[in-house]
Amino acid sequence: MIDLLKKFIESNWVIEKAVRELVERLPLRFRYGISYGPTFRHWLGFLKESEKWDRDRLEAYQLEHLRALLIYAGNNVPYYQSLFQEYGFMPEKVQSPKDIEVLPYLDRRTVQEKKQQLISANVPARALIPLYTSGTSGVPLVIYATKETEEKHWATIVDLWGRIGYTPKTKVVFFTANIRRGKKENLPWNKYGNTLVLSSNYFSDEWIDKYVELMASFEPEYLIGFPHTIAVFCSHMRNRSRNSISRSLKGVILYAENIYEWQIGIIRDVLGVRVLYDYGMVEKVIHAGSCEHSVAFHLYPQYGFTEYLSLNDSTYELVGTGFINYAMPLIRYKTGDLCSKARKVCAKCGRYYDTFTEIDGRMGDYLITADEHIVSVYLDTDFSVLEHIQRFQLYQDLPGRVELKIWPADLFHFGEARRILHEIKRSLGSNASKIRFDIILMDNMKSQTTGKYRMVDQRLNIRNFL
Repeated sequence: MIDLLKKFIESNWVIEKAVRELVERLPLRFRYGISYGPTFRHWLGFLKESEKWDRDRLEAYQLEHLRALLIYAGNNVPYYQSLFQEYGFMPEKVQSPKDIEVLPYLDRRTVQEKKQQLISANVPARALIPLYTSGTSGVPLVIYATKETEEKHWATIVDLWGRIGYTPKTKVVFFTANIRRGKKENLPWNKYGNTLVLSSNYFSDEWIDKYVELMASFEPEYLIGFPHTIAVFCSHMRNRSRNSISRSLKGVILYAENIYEWQIGIIRDVLGVRVLYDYGMVEKVIHAGSCEHSVAFHLYPQYGFTEYLSLNDSTYELVGTGFINYAMPLIRYKTGDLCSKARKVCAKCGRYYDTFTEIDGRMGDYLITADEHIVSVYLDTDFSVLEHIQRFQLYQDLPGRVELKIWPADLFHFGEARRILHEIKRSLGSNASKIRFDIILMDNMKSQTTGKYRMVDQRLNIRNFL
């Protein structure tokens, strides 16, 4: 019945817009069942309280919840039941986080291949929420979570963004690639309630001027998007001698990618507001971000336990064990993301959170069209249907020419390659016609020493096209 109602609402954009407007007028506790339920409110309050704890109390909390997660996994998750038995690991005897170092690391490939065994037998199938990602890796992945998991995750984001004044009632502009309204796709913009959504697929001089006019009328307080997307937008504004959006603008929130000084320079030069960094992942093992006074990444100790796998004297790979997703626990998960040596406290805000200055491993996924425009690649397809593909990658070294490389698994058929190409073109909208794609089937897999794959192997320098 709910699915039929959803299809009816999405069948007509006028109906959909009316429903969205109605929902936005409701009190927060009645909006978006998953986002603002009781778990959200409890977790948000807990984060506010526990950010004042000292290091000893935070470490005690982590040990308690690490042990609880391990015991649960050993009792309810088939993968860990077999793993613990194989290694003679007894989670109830864990006395220190170091005790888990006897267990092997969990990588993305294992999660992809063993996903059914990683799902808790104690969670009803109807309660599972599938989350799809290829991240920046091009390795299709499905993570299963629950309503409670999603509420805790969203509460963590709201707490983080709140460090520069954001609230769920705040007016925001959200940049994305493919905008849908009902059955229509690749629209230039959409608006509902306190959110204005703008498509990066329409970054042309004509549309930049229209976007600035839309924002001036909308009066947003924050812009949210990928670093390279907002940097490109600001570059267009600078080239058009447009150096303001609205007096109401308070900040910019960047997420999902590496953040470079030249990007921050363009954003601050054009917009003149504060910038906050947000680091998270669909796998939900680690979450971090800036504080009120520093751009350094602060890891949330309440969200999970983080290990630092040393690669050399100054570089570490982030390895996470998440506390918030009991539906599909990931223990000692190798993220492939790199950081510098972490400090144990932020001297500026006083939180006893691990902090570091930068994260490496997340390059922006963008392509260059034949007419030398920069377009974002963001795929939101159901990757579970691509079960016969190990990995895919877009390779570009010339504007307007891209190779789609496919690493097939057993039982692969060429229709799956066409499905990926269709989804890529769908995300690019009208810009897809400005790029020639060639599909190439590969017969082996090689990665960087960190094990981090790239969905886009981009050999063109984005700064040459700004």
